[in-house]
Amino acid sequence: MIASGEAPCPLVEDVDALLAMPAVDAVVVVSPASLHHNHIPRVAAAGKAVFAEKPLADSVERARQTADAVCRSGVPFQIGFQRRFDPGYARARELIAAGAIGEVEMLRALTCDRIPPVDFLRTSGGLFWDLAIHDFDAARFLTGDEIAAVFAVGAIAVEPWLAEFDDIDHGIVTLRFKRGALGVAQSCWRAPAGYDIRAEVHGSLGKVVTEVDEKFPTRLYRDNGVSMERHDQFIERFADAYRFELQAFVDALRADREPSPYLDDALRAVEIADAATRSRREGRWIEL
Repeated sequence: MIASGEAPCPLVEDVDALLAMPAVDAVVVVSPASLHHNHIPRVAAAGKAVFAEKPLADSVERARQTADAVCRSGVPFQIGFQRRFDPGYARARELIAAGAIGEVEMLRALTCDRIPPVDFLRTSGGLFWDLAIHDFDAARFLTGDEIAAVFAVGAIAVEPWLAEFDDIDHGIVTLRFKRGALGVAQSCWRAPAGYDIRAEVHGSLGKVVTEVDEKFPTRLYRDNGVSMERHDQFIERFADAYRFELQAFVDALRADREPSPYLDDALRAVEIADAATRSRREGRWIEL
C-alpha cells in the first residue's frame, strides 16, 4: 500500500508527531539500536505501550537507563526475540520443560547470516550484540536456566574492514549455566549457502534439535528412536514467528497482562552480549 502511495495509517516525519496522536495506543520501535535509548523512553513517557526490536540499547548502561524509564512509566513492554514464537523453538522448549530429555547437560547453537551493509554495522554493536544475542536469549528460553559466565573468541575470516569497528565475522562463545550445564553459541557473518540457524539441547535421556530444515525443523532423539515433527517451509516458518510475537503483544494489551519477553529478558540479553564482547577482547572468562 505504501509503495502505491496509499499508507495503511497516517505517515509522520518525527517521533513527537506520532506520540501526539491520541489514536496511537502502542508503538513498535524498529529504529537503529543506537537510537533506542532515545526513542523507547519517549514512547513510554507518552503513555504508549512499547514493542521494541532487540537489542534494548547499544550499551548495558543505556539499556538499564532505558529499562528504568519504562518501569517508571508503567506502560506495557515487549522485546522482539521472535525465536521464542517460532513453532520449532517453542516446541523444543515444551519438550525440555516436560522432561523429555531429562536433565539438561549441554546446548549447542548456531546462527549464520549474510553480512549487513556497512552503515548498519557502524551502529549495530557488533556480531555478539546483533546476531549472537538471539542465541543467548534462546539458550535461556530453551533450557529455563541462566547463563552464569561466558568465554568468547572471534576472528575476521572474510571481511578485513570489520577491524575498523573492532568487530569480527566469526565468533564462538562458551556458556556456563547456573545449574551446571555447558553451552556453545557459534555465529558468523558468512552464509554462502543461505541463512542457517539451529539449536541442540542435550540431556540425560536424549536431545532436542531445532534448525532450518524445510521438512523437519524439530526432532526429538531418545533411546527408542527419533521423532520428527513436520512444519512448513523455512520462509513460512519465520514469517509466522514474527507475526506470532506481534499478535502476542496485542493480545497481552487487550487482556491487560504483562507482555513477554519483558525487560528482564531484554536486559539479560544485552548483559550477555556485552560480557561476550569483553571476553573476546580481554581473553578471559566473564562472570555474569
